Amino acid sequence: MDPENLKELIAEVRTTFRLHAGISDAMLEERGLTASLRAILEFIAENGPSTVPQMAAAKTMKRQSIQAFVDKLLAMGLVEATSNPAHKRSVLITLTENGATSIRMILAEEMELLGQVASGWTGGDVGRASQTLKEFRLQLAGLGRGNTETE
Repeated sequence: MDPENLKELIAEVRTTFRLHAGISDAMLEERGLTASLRAILEFIAENGPSTVPQMAAAKTMKRQSIQAFVDKLLAMGLVEATSNPAHKRSVLITLTENGATSIRMILAEEMELLGQVASGWTGGDVGRASQTLKEFRLQLAGLGRGNTETE
C-alpha cells in the first residue's frame, strides 16, 4: 500500500467532513444547537440514560468536555439529571420530552438529506468505503499514539 494513497484518503475525508459539518451546522443552528450538542442528544437517544463518564468513554473524549456539553443541554431543557441507582455521586443524564422530540426531528431531517445524497450510489460503493475507513481507523487506533479526543 502506498502511503500517498492514505494521504489522499485523509484529505478527502477531511474535506467531506468539513462540507458535511457546514451543512449540519446550518441545520442545527436553527434549533440553537451545535454538532457536539447534537452528538450528545443522539448518544442518549441510542444508549438510554447515561453518566457523563460513560459518554466520555464511549466517545473517547475528556469527561470535562462532555460535562460542558451536558451543562448547555441542561440549560436548554433538552436533558435532565436523574438519580443513578448504581452510583450516588454520578447522575444519569436523560432526554426530556423536548430533547427526545428534537433529536427525532434532527435525525429525520438528516436522513432525508442523506437519501438525496445516496440516491446515485449503490450499496456496495458505500459499503466498501465504510469498510476501508473502518480498517484505517482500526490501524490508527492500534498505534496507540496521540490525542484520543474525537467528536
